[in-house]
Amino acid sequence: MKNKSAFFILVLVLLLFCPDLHAKKIQLVYVSFPPYEDSINNKPAGILVQIVIQAFTRADIEYNLTFLPFKRGYDLVKEGKYDGLFNFYKIDKRLPYFDYSTPIIKNPLVFFVRRDSSMTYQSINDLKDKKIGVMIGYTYGKEFDDAKNFIKDAAAEHVHHFRKVLFGRIDAYPCDKMVGIYTARKEGYMDEFKILPNPLKIMNGHIGFTKGKHTLVIEKINQQIKQMEDSCEIDQIIDNYIIHNQY
Repeated sequence: MKNKSAFFILVLVLLLFCPDLHAKKIQLVYVSFPPYEDSINNKPAGILVQIVIQAFTRADIEYNLTFLPFKRGYDLVKEGKYDGLFNFYKIDKRLPYFDYSTPIIKNPLVFFVRRDSSMTYQSINDLKDKKIGVMIGYTYGKEFDDAKNFIKDAAAEHVHHFRKVLFGRIDAYPCDKMVGIYTARKEGYMDEFKILPNPLKIMNGHIGFTKGKHTLVIEKINQQIKQMEDSCEIDQIIDNYIIHNQY
């Protein structure tokens, strides 16, 4: 009888303090970040979406995907109303509020400028007195985020920044290389831009989870991501996208 009581107490403790053991579905937020992730005909699509779906499926974890603006998704995951968000960069100010999967993909942030621009980039000092486009809620690394020697012009969509560069309202826009090329080509004016050779930063893309709630889920997902990397499955997903979408 004592053994049975002890067993039930143990089960109760596990249910109370390990919420991801009895979670029905992991509620994931994905955002407008093509070609990595996007909503097409109200369905999730893109390179990262494919990778995340594959990792959760292989880990046998039920999930649901919801498309939201980045800032709203960020706040909802931070508050615990949703469980995770991708693509998500790891920076110091986010650490108290989020846990992270292992990196899923590397995102080189490069500067897009007008083709006739004389701007060069070697260090953050080269941005002095420039007007640089930034996405609302995004991070570009601590050095850039904290810098005060240039003007940051914020907007909610990549395409808005490319138009600002095109019409001379900002000097440059730092953007993931694949995302930038995708956006500019879709709008039909990639020929009007050039990419500066030195990246601002190479950022690791993660899934960000609400702090302290999903330890076991993260462990399982990390195992699957590693297996997908070791088997070159992630590279194959990227290559297939490039081939089939004429990137």
